[in-house]
Amino acid sequence: AIPRLIDMGVEPFLLASTIRVIVGQRLVRKLCETKESYALDKTTRAKIASEEEFSTAFRALQEEKLVKQSSSLDDISFYRPLASAECEDGYKSRIGIHEVLAVSPAIRDIMLHSSTTDALEAQAKKEGMLTMFEDGLYKAARGITSIEEVLRAISE
Repeated sequence: AIPRLIDMGVEPFLLASTIRVIVGQRLVRKLCETKESYALDKTTRAKIASEEEFSTAFRALQEEKLVKQSSSLDDISFYRPLASAECEDGYKSRIGIHEVLAVSPAIRDIMLHSSTTDALEAQAKKEGMLTMFEDGLYKAARGITSIEEVLRAISE
């Protein structure tokens, strides 16, 4: 959002002094109660995302005590939709996947001097921000949505 606003002619010092938080959101379909669990093998995981992105989502699951500390990425179950009388396509309702960037002094400094997307994202991750994709992986591992839905939503 920051580089786009600068491209539109907004002065970086105005952005740095006025923005406190930036929120990104996409809606994904929620899985119904009837769903099929499966595990991703390493090859499939590598096609979907980097190990770092999976690891970040995995750490969030551990912090919430949704997976055991002794678990590994290979132990995480993901879910597929199953059609039922209640849910024709296996999905019902929607839920958001989010990315929240709090503007810290370090982020503010990057906004003033560099404003590259990579620099902003690197600093935000260093400060603990979950990307929208990582939030989606977290929700997919909890059985709230499917990985396919997350990939569809973030590719829009």
